Amino acid sequence: MPEAHETDTTAGLAPLGPKLEKLVAELGVKSLLVMRSESDSMVVAATAGEATKHYTVGAAGKKALGQEGHTPLYCEKVVDADSDLFVRDSREDAVFAGNEDEVEFGLHNYLGLPVHDSSGAVIGTVCVLDDSARDYSDAEIAALKELRGEVEGIVAGDDLALS
Repeated sequence: MPEAHETDTTAGLAPLGPKLEKLVAELGVKSLLVMRSESDSMVVAATAGEATKHYTVGAAGKKALGQEGHTPLYCEKVVDADSDLFVRDSREDAVFAGNEDEVEFGLHNYLGLPVHDSSGAVIGTVCVLDDSARDYSDAEIAALKELRGEVEGIVAGDDLALS
């Protein structure tokens, strides 16, 4: 019997809980996350999917910060570049091979979008991770973009929603 998982969010993102559960099921991914960017880490603000056992609200991944010999976090790259990132299979990617999500959790497929505050500054990401190399359809990407829009709408009214 599969291990049960529980969707969780910060208080500010709580209204999105059911949508996160629905989207993770529709996409068939192991993890759907909303992440908050801090100076030295990426912190989980919302988590859904089987991998909630790894990604709990408040859990943080340390950023590589360009340090030699450190593999960057997927979300770190999204925030730094302020652009979407798709990694079909990190094991075959020169930048992301051996990253924390791949090595510790077996999640080597990633699609992430930057989340902005009302002034346009990047404050985090909305992302999905999976344990199989796969592509995403235009409709699946649109669904993730819609979720990002909802997160940004919540943040516009509550700048602490990701905390």
